Amino acid sequence: MTTRVKGRAETSPADDEFLQQLQRGGELLAANKVIESKEFLERAHQLQPRNEKAQNLLGLCYFKLGLFDRAAELYEMLVRDNPVDPTLRVNLGLVYLKTNALQRAVREFETATDLSPEHQKAQNYLGLALAQMGEYGRAREHFLLAGSDAMADKMSRAIAGENFSKPTPAPVASAARVEAPPPAPAPAPQKAPPQDETLPEEEIRFAEDEGPSALSESEGGPVLTATPEEVEPSVPAAAPEPTSVPVTKVQLTQVAARVAPASAAQVLAKLAASVVLEAERSKGAFIQAEGSFGIVVDGELLTRLEGMVALQGQLVFQPEMKRFRGRATDKPFGEGSARMVRARGKGVLHLEPAEHREFFAVDLGEDSAYFRDENVFAFEEPVMFENGRVPSDIAPDLDLVHLRGQGQVLLSLPGPLRSVVVRPEAPVTVPLTHLVGWQGNLTPRVVSLLKSPTGETLRTAVELGGEGFALIALAVR
Repeated sequence: MTTRVKGRAETSPADDEFLQQLQRGGELLAANKVIESKEFLERAHQLQPRNEKAQNLLGLCYFKLGLFDRAAELYEMLVRDNPVDPTLRVNLGLVYLKTNALQRAVREFETATDLSPEHQKAQNYLGLALAQMGEYGRAREHFLLAGSDAMADKMSRAIAGENFSKPTPAPVASAARVEAPPPAPAPAPQKAPPQDETLPEEEIRFAEDEGPSALSESEGGPVLTATPEEVEPSVPAAAPEPTSVPVTKVQLTQVAARVAPASAAQVLAKLAASVVLEAERSKGAFIQAEGSFGIVVDGELLTRLEGMVALQGQLVFQPEMKRFRGRATDKPFGEGSARMVRARGKGVLHLEPAEHREFFAVDLGEDSAYFRDENVFAFEEPVMFENGRVPSDIAPDLDLVHLRGQGQVLLSLPGPLRSVVVRPEAPVTVPLTHLVGWQGNLTPRVVSLLKSPTGETLRTAVELGGEGFALIALAVR
């Protein structure tokens, strides 16, 4: 007899097959039967290409088999969709370390330690990557932070001229082998020290216990950060299907605003004057009319009710809860009058924006973006969302909404929407008063922009590093 879990939704045969393939592949991988696990995990990935658990386990499988290009492709996608998860950054850095892409490995490990300074494995692997590059002084600092006194001592001796022997290059493991892959090849050291000074191979094994992305949830609600998590054979509920964000193809397009009429929508990276929707527009959920703004509901739509002055038609509203890792939580999405609700039925909401605010509608196209919670007013039902936040020690945590999928999003902003290009060599810092969000493979960090003589933070900002676009709003003048 089959026992059903109360309240669990019915699953399709395809969902059942996915879970079976993923669970079996995970069990075999945990038992170090890597070759056997590959077929099951590839089938699970084929059934749900955007499932993060399947991506992570398949990436680990490819890593163990020495298929580093395939592993890198999966982890780059995971990092792109979860840019503030240090666990995934560590795993991607290890893939780069094994292929001797040392600069890229260092960048990922450094980002992981910025996001989570207490992440000892990230500190240790950063030390290893720097040691491979011959930067023994910096490597020693990170080994000390990792609590690896033995490796820190080796760095001290290397600085004194007693260079240790870097790992001997070994051939990449083929698909026919199941043991752990060999260390990444590295340039020959300046001196050939005794063999007992070699860097232990286990020091640069893949972070198997880093596990899948683990965006942790604290007592205060979901947090866009991570803690290490072991790869377990048990299979959780299927994760959402996040969409990658190729920053070379930015499609977030402004389609409405409270300014003089214009005709063509524009790519976000090249936004000019805002665009007004005519009142007679028949398609789309957000309509701009002279002196008013309307939200058309035909089925379902998520919106806040702040500033509602009238309601036409038959609509019912249900309070929406925050979502985290594809599941609803018990935390409300917004507070008080700013609470997000799910509107069902057919009708029109007539709204007036808050004082010193304007409405702007943008189209996500095929891409996704992170927005500050307070800036997201409404979005069409096909758009998928997850909530999270960037923790901060110097200011209130930064609440975020990650939106992806085809559909329009209505933003409430203090002024016109603009973008600033962010490049790996040129991070961008935006005061909190102007930050709307970002798009692309970016890592946010709350920083102090101005301090008092006593060291008190007077003004905070968000530093965005990586590659993508910072979204900002100009104040109304």
